[in-house]
Amino acid sequence: MTNEIKYSIIDSTNDEAQRQLQNGIAPKEDFVIRADFQTDGRGQRGNTWHSPNAMNLMFSLVHYPVKLEARHQFMLSQAAALSVAEYLAQKGVADVSIKWPNDIYVGMKKICGMLIENAVSGHYIRYSIIGIGININQTAFPDNLPNPTSLAIQTGREDYDLDTEFATIIEILRQNIMGISTANADILMKRYKAIMLGLDRTLIYRSGGKVFKGIIRDVDKHGFLTVEDAETHEAQQYAFNEVNLVIPEQKK
Repeated sequence: MTNEIKYSIIDSTNDEAQRQLQNGIAPKEDFVIRADFQTDGRGQRGNTWHSPNAMNLMFSLVHYPVKLEARHQFMLSQAAALSVAEYLAQKGVADVSIKWPNDIYVGMKKICGMLIENAVSGHYIRYSIIGIGININQTAFPDNLPNPTSLAIQTGREDYDLDTEFATIIEILRQNIMGISTANADILMKRYKAIMLGLDRTLIYRSGGKVFKGIIRDVDKHGFLTVEDAETHEAQQYAFNEVNLVIPEQKK
């Protein structure tokens, strides 16, 4: 069982994890910062994570890898994304996919976002803060979020007990994270690609000021994405933040 530190309200679970680590008061073994409400929840690319009080799961797992080199850090992202996908599949949600690098989608709607921050010492990862937000009981969302969904929307049930759901997802996550090894990197990659949104499929992408039809052809062990321009057939490799999938606005 992973140590859990729960707050009713906090600015950001990732920020609190960082504070505890930097102030030397963090547990020496894997632990979780969890909150009912965040005043300044953070997402990828500087986005804000919005969630009403005590309706969704918001937590940060702090993991101390054993001899995991920094060059293999994408494995943490893969394992975390696959864990949430596995959890949703267990809840009976269909058409779950991973939007590179680690957002979780149902169809073309977002149900989970992640923010992973790693601290490196020498060649190795000293600790990883895996921040996860999963929409559980929320059914109404701000208008500026074009494509959200939740477990409640997908299943028609709005009374999920968050403590129970947290216990389920954290155990899946713990097993997958603890099972990371470069020896099974190929298996992890195969599982990741099997549910990757846009792999060998024509969708719309934006890179810089260019919007184009593209096809994801590959993702490598470092997390670099290869996208082929559907019109010119030229393939280009992108690092995180260099290309984004354009999700069409969904009907509410």
